[in-house]
Formats: sequence, C-alpha cells, structure tokens
Amino acid sequence: MSKVKPILIIRPHDKSTSFLERIKNHLVNEFEDRSHYFNVKLNDQSHEQCVERIKQHSENGIIIFLGHGRSDALLGSRGDLYENYDFVSPEARDEEPESYYFNGNFISAGNMDLFENKKVFCLACRSNEIGEVAINSGAKAFIGFGDIPTSLEEFQIKGGEANSTMVSTMKTEVNRIVKVSLAYCIKKDLSFEDLMGMITYLTNQRIADILTHYTWFKERHALADHLYYFKKEARIFGDKNIRLLS
Repeated sequence: MSKVKPILIIRPHDKSTSFLERIKNHLVNEFEDRSHYFNVKLNDQSHEQCVERIKQHSENGIIIFLGHGRSDALLGSRGDLYENYDFVSPEARDEEPESYYFNGNFISAGNMDLFENKKVFCLACRSNEIGEVAINSGAKAFIGFGDIPTSLEEFQIKGGEANSTMVSTMKTEVNRIVKVSLAYCIKKDLSFEDLMGMITYLTNQRIADILTHYTWFKERHALADHLYYFKKEARIFGDKNIRLLS
C-alpha cells in the first residue's frame, strides 16, 4: 500500500455545498503532494470506502470534513433531486437512484470511533455538538462549528434580513477565512488552538472591513452578526495544543 498522505479532505456530494469546492481546491493546490481528496459519491459503497480511508489515516495527519451536519451526525452525499423524493413514484426513483440518494447518517455516534486517535476539522453545521462524542470515542482533537447559514432558507430560519447578496457574500467570507486559516496553519504545522486563533483573527478582520468599507451593502451589519456567531460558536475539543501534522 502506498504511503497515506497526511491531509485527508472529505466532501460528500451535495449541490448545496458546492461552494466548499473552493476550500478543497485551494488546499489541494497548496499541498498537492501531501493531500488526498475523497469525493464521496452517491452510493453506499463510496461511503463505506470513505469510512475505511478514515480508519487508515495517519494519527499525525488531519481530517478535514466539508459538508452538512446535524447535532448528532455528519451527513453524507445527497442526490440533486432528493428534495423531490416524496413527490415521485418509486419507479421513477429506481430509474435514477443516484439522483434521489441520501445518506443522512454517515458519521454518527454508532461509528464515531472511526475518529479514534485522529485529528479532525469539521466545517459543518452543529458539528460543535458532535465534538465531545468524537473525543469520547477516542479522537485526539476536534474543531466544530455552530449553525452556518449559507442558503436563503437558512438565513430566514435564523430571522432578520436576507437576500441573495447576503447568501453569496457569506459563502465567500466563510471560504476565505477557512481556506486561508487552514493553509497557513498547515504550512507552519501550528496547533489546533493556533488554528482557532487564526479563524478568530481573520473573521474579526473581515467584520471590520465589511462594516467600514461595504457601505453600499445595507445588510452589512446583519452579515457582520452572522460572521461574529460563525467564529463565536466554533469550539475545540480534546488536546488544543496538538499540532496539525505532527
């Protein structure tokens, strides 16, 4: 078996998280020889293969999960037509099984021990509620986040002002903060605490810039609030002093 690369990037297929490709692309370009991207496809076999790849991952490496989450699970791949699942016949679904596929329980309490002795960065909604389970299951360190609104519906659920510009700008800012923070801290082999500090620093910097210079954007104060909670709700579990790649 070839040597396992120390940076494992996982993004289950889901059209609503396609904007996270920019983070993946940036990291793969920066760390081409040290990173492996696992694109989880729309079938059970691909999810099982990804679980095995996680188990094989180096204890000194880092696992970066980019996708959707709940308070009790990291979600797997979702077909592009899954939202219509209840409105089409079983026969129609059988004709295009991948389009209507959804793994809603990819990584949860039942198999969280696959993170045993692993270091995990999880950019997924409510992954800050999974971190303690991961540590209790043997993970060395885990960074998780709270609710991260990246669709008009999610902004509306949280209340306040929302429009397409708000949505696209929030996606851009999250991408920028995360990809720069990860790339810098991986290059320097800094600690999980340093990574969290970099995310906080860059988020504060972006909030200040938006409030000062985005005068054309009337919802800038609401956007600044969402970015504030993005960094405020991020949490480290486990050994905060452990380094990302050593």
